[in-house]
Amino acid sequence: MTWIADLFARARWLFALFLIVMTGLAIEGYRPKSVDRANVRSLADLIEDAGDSADDEPADTDLLDTEEVTSAFNLGRSDAFLVVEVDDLFRPESARALRAMIAAVEDLPVVDTVFSLDDVPTLNVFGFAEPLLPIDDASPESFRQAKDRLLNNALARGQLISPDGKTLMMPLVYDWLFLEDNEDLTDGVLKAARTTLANELAQIPAADRPEFKVRITGQIPLFIAQERAFDRNQMMFRVIGYGLAFVLSVIMFRGVTAVLLMSAAPMLAVFWSFGLLKLTGVYINELSNVVMPLLVSMIGLTDGVHLLVNIRRRRTAGDSPVEAARWAIEHVGVACFLTSLTTAIGFGSLMLAESVYVQEFGRVCMYGVLIAFFAVMTFIPFVASTRLGSRIHHGEERDLVGPLIARMTPLLDWIMGHKALVSRVSIGLTLVLLVVSLIGLRPDNRIANQLPSDTEAYRALAHCDQQFGGIQFVQLWVEWPEGMDQYDPAILQALIDAEELIDAESLISHPLSVRNMLASFPGDKDDQRTQMTFLSLLPRELRSYFYRPDEHRALIVTRIQDQGIAEYVPVFDRLEAELAALPQTHPGFTFRLDGGPIFRARNLYQIVVDLATSLGVASIIILVVLAIVYRSLTIGLISVIPNMFPLVATGALLVVMGQPLFMSSVCAFTVCLGIAVDDTIHFLSRFQQEVGRGVDIDQAIRSTFQHVGSAMLMTTIILVAGFVAMLLSDLPAHRIFAAMACTTIAAAIVGDLIALPALLSRYARGVWKDEPVAAPAQDPAGVVTAG
Repeated sequence: MTWIADLFARARWLFALFLIVMTGLAIEGYRPKSVDRANVRSLADLIEDAGDSADDEPADTDLLDTEEVTSAFNLGRSDAFLVVEVDDLFRPESARALRAMIAAVEDLPVVDTVFSLDDVPTLNVFGFAEPLLPIDDASPESFRQAKDRLLNNALARGQLISPDGKTLMMPLVYDWLFLEDNEDLTDGVLKAARTTLANELAQIPAADRPEFKVRITGQIPLFIAQERAFDRNQMMFRVIGYGLAFVLSVIMFRGVTAVLLMSAAPMLAVFWSFGLLKLTGVYINELSNVVMPLLVSMIGLTDGVHLLVNIRRRRTAGDSPVEAARWAIEHVGVACFLTSLTTAIGFGSLMLAESVYVQEFGRVCMYGVLIAFFAVMTFIPFVASTRLGSRIHHGEERDLVGPLIARMTPLLDWIMGHKALVSRVSIGLTLVLLVVSLIGLRPDNRIANQLPSDTEAYRALAHCDQQFGGIQFVQLWVEWPEGMDQYDPAILQALIDAEELIDAESLISHPLSVRNMLASFPGDKDDQRTQMTFLSLLPRELRSYFYRPDEHRALIVTRIQDQGIAEYVPVFDRLEAELAALPQTHPGFTFRLDGGPIFRARNLYQIVVDLATSLGVASIIILVVLAIVYRSLTIGLISVIPNMFPLVATGALLVVMGQPLFMSSVCAFTVCLGIAVDDTIHFLSRFQQEVGRGVDIDQAIRSTFQHVGSAMLMTTIILVAGFVAMLLSDLPAHRIFAAMACTTIAAAIVGDLIALPALLSRYARGVWKDEPVAAPAQDPAGVVTAG
């Protein structure tokens, strides 16, 4: 870095030009451009792509249009579900209010159709239209008789009405051409439904008035609720977190100028990263969009604090602004470069992952880290050397953190005096926590982790899970050999045996197929031959969806709950293994699970596993790079403990708390690995410089502890303060991320200021002994000031 430092001192205008050019390019990247929808991808797209590629045949159920959603019972393709709870449905007053509500919702421009009990096709021998719910002016006796009929109807029970008859779930399809505001999709629908119900019920005497409760859930309402909660929490806790970090920074730096400069550097790094990546056409997926700015800003803040602390010290010692900035580039810039290099290589290794999603994430983070290095290393020294930074050192003499580190000298003396014990405990504890993390952590993903528990859409989902077995649908295809007669009773027996396997799984419920419908007709239910003759009596659109003789296959649709992929992947695996054995009793038949939930579960599971595995690979690569950079295998091995300890400590904490490995958890690990590596490299670089001066190993450690420790402690306090506010978030994912980040960052300082000094004192003797490096300069008082 010496030649760059000299260039800075001779031609600062080049740095100014570089800042202007890069900022201009970033601004150009933010300019709106025409978007080709075919090139826009999301996590859901990639999961579906992965699912399609995992099977030779496409998911047929994804090809149905809106008409088929309502008429053919493809409920899984509905946009939303209107969930209506009523204390007594089987009364004329309840039926009248319910039908008025449905009509009001269907009259909304944004609503295409609402599928209700009145739309259920007729199932009887004569094909006479017989409404499941009697007409409004029917007698009370008709309603009492209708209750048993309705709750035993294969197309209604567990599909549109709960087994206890107190909850209705009506699939709803939107007309997107008339959408003006997202609120119309949820609040607008609920307002129309509730207002109509209130008007209808107001005409009934209070003593006889039925009680209704209307909510909405489903794919679109849950997505809108998630976006609302995320935006609300993001803005609120960014303000709180940044405010806390700013106040603590002012207290520690004793000067607003220094804090503003320190804060502006990571902000510029994030601005450059997004702008330049957009300009060059690098795709930023959803995960990268969330994690990359955090990673860049945290690494930028860490390096910025180290630079700023040393510039302030040199200014206080009497250096001019240019000399102080030049000195910081020369002596701290190496550590900053190594931090960016090793972290970038670690994230670059993610491009070897199996998942395209993880590959894109690794690529974006790698570029972001490198861009952040250039942003911080040019912006802070340049501004600090101008008139804007002329007062940057004011308040340094009243530093609070430096004296605190000095008062920790007795702790360091004890560590050095018991280096063997501290080293053994550090290594042993890291290994134990690693084993606990590897054994106890399991990947998971569920909607509950992405929404506040009091969100109305999620409460409705939880209610549907309990009453209907879920609102997510899985398909089971039963295929018979060509040449078999479409009315062969063996087909019905195959459906019965497949449904028995489904019924044996407690997390899968309410299977629906032609088997249920044929059971509604008279006759012996065990006489499959007679039962199959009733196929022609089923409504055409219903029969053509569940039974496809031209394709030699039939469909069973079943439901799953929001219990998480960790619960369902073993269920799907077990069910597929049992289905694979059925051809032994049904020769020529094949049984295949299908549907979005299966693909999403397995591929989300694989993405989390891929991220976790790649994180471990990245950690190993970073350690190898450190060994190469410092030209010492010993140093590379020593760095394992302070880098891995915070990660495995946090992993073990998740196990103790009973928390699985959500994607937000892996993101926290990813971000904090960069911080752990950053602090370790700054400590090792300073230690290398001290050893190069020819001082004793223990004295080199003490000097490094004093001068790097203050910047590391400042960084820890600022980052923890920024994240601790998120612990108050009502989003579970935010709370988990914040708790992990705080724990990992706090554990990192323990690893770098307790474990690392002991390990270096015990195992690093003789390292670099014959290869002295440039010694750090001293201030006029003879105190070494590098950091």
